[in-house]
Amino acid sequence: MNALPERLAALIWPRRCPFCGKLLGADAVAGCHCRNCLPEVERLSHDPPRLPATEHEFYAVSGAASAFYYADTVRYAILMCKGHGNPWYARELADLMAVRVFGAQAAPAAAGRPAYTAPGELKPYTLIVPVPPRRPGTGTMPRLLAKRLSRILDIPVAYPLYTTRKMQPQKNLDLNARLRNTRGAYACRRGTDLSGMRVLLVDDIITTGATVSACALALLQGGAVSVFAVSVAAKEDLPPNKRLPKQGQTQEKQSK
Repeated sequence: MNALPERLAALIWPRRCPFCGKLLGADAVAGCHCRNCLPEVERLSHDPPRLPATEHEFYAVSGAASAFYYADTVRYAILMCKGHGNPWYARELADLMAVRVFGAQAAPAAAGRPAYTAPGELKPYTLIVPVPPRRPGTGTMPRLLAKRLSRILDIPVAYPLYTTRKMQPQKNLDLNARLRNTRGAYACRRGTDLSGMRVLLVDDIITTGATVSACALALLQGGAVSVFAVSVAAKEDLPPNKRLPKQGQTQEKQSK
């Protein structure tokens, strides 16, 4: 019965592959994307999902994980969700996060959702918190991801964080500037009490770790005992075995 509204919504607004836009049918992989995109999804998967501290500048978070590398078709899906009119892709991307990061059982069909079966007392987190937008009217993707993960993991979602000042766009800054730009720029709303809570912090992309670290520090100051960050993708150098061959190399192989 809980899945009925979701199935009805899928009939009215058919689900699409976030990587190519194709309508998802009975052969959808994990209920999230089309079979044609499976090789790319596997190639760009972040295995294991835990992010190495050597690739990022983490502080305040107890750790971080991402489902994918931020490149190629994954980058396309995130950009389409964030700023090109396809916010519903957050549903499929969150489902893939649940499967790849948390080990949820994939949905059997495109109209369903992954199943997470960990007993309540063994769940590692007590609250899900999305990274807040840097300015009003933007940055809705972390909220959409958090809401979907909340339904899958059966963990409540809350919105205690807000920005305390205007920040520059992170994409235009180097590492040191990103850390200065975000440090102290997030806080918990007045009256927030996170005492004893283990928080799962959700963002769309983790690049240097500056944003999730600044948010985690605010959550710890609000009483949380630990903060673990997750995202759809991490911006890291692709391992050699996951890089696409260069055009010259491809032609050479074909000639042989």
